[in-house]
Amino acid sequence: MPERRPQQQRGHERRQTVVEGAARMFDRVGYGQASLSDIAREAGTTQGSLYFYFPSKEELALAVINEQSQRSIAALTAPTTASSPFGALVQASRMITELLLTDPIARAGLRLSLEQGVIQAPTSDFHEQWIANVEQQVQASIELGELRSSLDAAELARSFVAFFTGTQLISSMLTGRSDLLNAVDAMWRLLITAVIVVERQSEVLAVLDAAFDPQATEA
Repeated sequence: MPERRPQQQRGHERRQTVVEGAARMFDRVGYGQASLSDIAREAGTTQGSLYFYFPSKEELALAVINEQSQRSIAALTAPTTASSPFGALVQASRMITELLLTDPIARAGLRLSLEQGVIQAPTSDFHEQWIANVEQQVQASIELGELRSSLDAAELARSFVAFFTGTQLISSMLTGRSDLLNAVDAMWRLLITAVIVVERQSEVLAVLDAAFDPQATEA
């Protein structure tokens, strides 16, 4: 049975309340440990109301992943003040980092998308979109002459996404993401030193300093 999509504003709001409650529960305990009764309680609704919008826990998890994907891709494609493609990537990563620190849907969606085999439906679409968007920026950076590497844009994009994903996972496991800003900042400093031509490093580092300033509330 496909997910039902409400037509009225009140229905949209109730559906969103269910998705947000599910995200908070998935964020705390993961897909396997989150029961529909717990999700309904967290969302402040009944299981009957939950089933009206989502016929299964998997459909609900996929809705969370889809919402997270939309928010993250929006951050990747948002207007930038950086003067270079690589600087734009740094700013986008700051926005995604902020989502992970403040938004349960972002945290839960990323966690669920990594639980391959637990959810039967494919969950790799977001990561493929993420890599494709990063690849565009990396290719532009190569063409501008600011990035040096023997790897092509696709290989670099996949590596950058893997670095960021691993950095946030380790931060989550070790500190509950309390050090995530510092960890992502350190990741970029390492990568900038490794792949940006010496003549452009100070420019990109200035973007990094501004984006990850402790006083910054958004990139």
